[in-house]
Amino acid sequence: MIQDLESILDELEREGFILIPGALDPEQTEEIRVHINQARENGWEEGLNEVGNMWFDSLLDREPETFGPLVGHESIRPVLEGMMGPQCQLRSFRAHINPGPYHQEWHLDFYGYWQEKRRAEKYRLAVPPVGVNTTFYFQDNGPGIAHLKFIKRGHTFEPGHLEEDPFDRAKFEAWCEAQEHVVIHPKAGDCVVFISHIPHQGVKEDDDAERSNVVCHYQLTPMYEGAWFVSTARGYEGTFPFATDARPSRTPLKTG
Repeated sequence: MIQDLESILDELEREGFILIPGALDPEQTEEIRVHINQARENGWEEGLNEVGNMWFDSLLDREPETFGPLVGHESIRPVLEGMMGPQCQLRSFRAHINPGPYHQEWHLDFYGYWQEKRRAEKYRLAVPPVGVNTTFYFQDNGPGIAHLKFIKRGHTFEPGHLEEDPFDRAKFEAWCEAQEHVVIHPKAGDCVVFISHIPHQGVKEDDDAERSNVVCHYQLTPMYEGAWFVSTARGYEGTFPFATDARPSRTPLKTG
């Protein structure tokens, strides 16, 4: 049970991320860790990129009994619901394994946030879409092992060069390195909740360490297909985990 929810929501809004220790109990943590490794043995990965990240997009569909409980998980539900209410929509579900050296590039999961924010200002009823991530960890990250790094309050200001030259990775990396950082070391069973457009970077310091996680991307304002996001949307049906609680108790009156 999350204590002092309002303070936690304030922290998430202010800092751009929060760490929820022990979001998963040890048994669930181990069960999911084993199933992610089995997925790799089964060859279910979508790929392994140049920074050492292997990703899986199909595990929620293949093994819903194992991975389904992570969607709107009871331990972090108050945070998601407190921020987004019944409009909270699961955008995508992605598991990761870092099988060897891993040094993630600086990135935003919702690259197009600032672009969409500017676009929304042109239209009278439009509001910018926003996203929130929940990342569950299945091994201990620690000094000398692995870490997650954020730009301090990086969700509150647009990264340099992003508007005029969004595909210049060198400029973006240099800009991110020059900012003030916050480094955290999530443990097995912990969950990091963060606003999807805060710049961040994961790194393994020990190349031989086992490291895996599951990321649920949530969105508030459903995004059109062209919105620039790191993952592919799952679609509409069945992706609003809290919406059933918001249904009216009786049929609305007909009008007109």
